[in-house]
Amino acid sequence: MFRKFWLDTILATLFIFAVGGIITFVSGFKIFDVFDPIGEAFDDMELTDIVFSQLREDPVAEERVVLVNIGQVSRMEIGEMLNIINEYNPRAVGIDTFFDSPKPDTLGDLILEMAFANTENLIMPSKILFSMDGPEYDSLHYSHWMFMQHADDTAYVNLLAANAKVQEDLKMNRQFVPSDVVQGEQQVAFSVKLASYYDPEKAEKFLERGNQFEIVNFRGNVLDYGATAFGNKFFALDIPDVYDRNFTPDMIEDKIVIFAYLGRYLGDRESFEDKFYTPLNKKYIGRSFPDMYGGVIHANIVSMILNEDYVDEMNEHAELILAIFLCWLNVALFSYIYHRIPKWYDGTTKLIQLVEIMLLMGLMIGVFHKFSFKMDLFIAVAVIALAGDALEVYFGVIKNAFTREGRRQLKDINKL
Repeated sequence: MFRKFWLDTILATLFIFAVGGIITFVSGFKIFDVFDPIGEAFDDMELTDIVFSQLREDPVAEERVVLVNIGQVSRMEIGEMLNIINEYNPRAVGIDTFFDSPKPDTLGDLILEMAFANTENLIMPSKILFSMDGPEYDSLHYSHWMFMQHADDTAYVNLLAANAKVQEDLKMNRQFVPSDVVQGEQQVAFSVKLASYYDPEKAEKFLERGNQFEIVNFRGNVLDYGATAFGNKFFALDIPDVYDRNFTPDMIEDKIVIFAYLGRYLGDRESFEDKFYTPLNKKYIGRSFPDMYGGVIHANIVSMILNEDYVDEMNEHAELILAIFLCWLNVALFSYIYHRIPKWYDGTTKLIQLVEIMLLMGLMIGVFHKFSFKMDLFIAVAVIALAGDALEVYFGVIKNAFTREGRRQLKDINKL
């Protein structure tokens, strides 16, 4: 009897995972479209977002990275702004925008080109393009050669959203790809390249982690009028600030400077170009407006690398093993209740499931908040939620179908 009990727990655990697999497969075909309005509200939300937007203490501002807004100014004006910044000897300058072809305003192009030529440690952007036939990398896009010829380095500026190869597919950013191979050549992310000019050892250490995806440990935003949890954590200069030299020399000297689009003006909340949702968004459920420009995300990644403040994740195999173990423990407990106190089964198991799921969710939030470690326990939560009802199906249908007495009782129904 003892041996039979534990054999049943193993078989029932396998059955619960099979049911979970079938539900996952069926839901992939959008059969339950009636629930889509609810699903879409939660689709871009993770439990860890609560830590970023609600629980974290106010971080210290990052002084090693400065952003310069290029707004909608001309190439001539960008060149003039860059010349002003160069007077204060930045450590490196990253350009987070493209200049695809010459303009009719040849003087403007010439001023911009000369500004690039006079910039030390200039990192120009590239963009990974993808094949129209699949997710494979196709090529790299660069600015026109007249501007690229002055670059000391290039790096891709793609900010890949979670589970998406093309950032335009989903404007929610939690992670990025630190490096990848494109057309046989190793390419490095824009933020990683910038960090390497400030501290090459820390940048190399970050790359040695070898993760295909890295979670961005967001520190904060620029001026955003309360859209995110931590505004004003990065110094940013608007166009008039640069022209009027509304900054102190030490703000630029030996710092990483990123020229990027930050709206028509700093604090512009109506411009959505190159703007993403992030976990810092205070409206973490059913978000209405994106909250952070791409250039600021690059700055957050640079800060994360320089501070060695990484986010680690649970191994997928460990996640699955833990889910199997927790499911098996629940099956053993629920089986005991099923056989010993069957009248108490439904209420007791539902209560146990509710408490367990709440504890697991609290554990995920607490561990992430305390240790910057992401425990993805979705599979464990799912199988625990299924365990009670699925075990009843196992005992009432599956097990009876394979016993002589169970099949005899089923045949007797036809005689009634």
